[in-house]
Amino acid sequence: MKFTPKLFGLFSMAALLTASAGAASAVNSEDKLTNDVAAEAPPPAVEQYNYPGADQIFTERSIRLLRGDGNIVLVDCGAEKTVIKVEAVEVGISCYEVLGETGWLTLEIPRVYTIEGDEHNVVAHLTSNGKTQVVDIDPGEHTSVGEGQADGDPSTLVKLHAS
Repeated sequence: MKFTPKLFGLFSMAALLTASAGAASAVNSEDKLTNDVAAEAPPPAVEQYNYPGADQIFTERSIRLLRGDGNIVLVDCGAEKTVIKVEAVEVGISCYEVLGETGWLTLEIPRVYTIEGDEHNVVAHLTSNGKTQVVDIDPGEHTSVGEGQADGDPSTLVKLHAS
């Protein structure tokens, strides 16, 4: 009987250690499960603003459409709509419709020489010789840019912004 309290104390201590180790193991297992589920979950939906079908358009027309807000889109120039017309030495004429009040589109069209505005105020960004030039395109007006200007250098259209 003398040993009973000591023996009971030893069993209690062993049970306590086993229970705490089990709890720690359960917590670690839950953390691992949570991390595994998080790793397998798809990333949150974040708009990248990439132009849909850009690779096919580049293959067919040599116009590289990069990104935009979806409010300036490439359209057929024969449409009866007022559009922004871009004329370039290598790709000819391409037309862009502004679907909303405002819009933006980044693109690459080399050797642009004139841009005609629609009913929006349009700002065109062009690069030439490592420098960017910003040109205002008045609504409904033709504006000479790049090679279309006297002593103009070949320029690449890199952005359209309509407001």
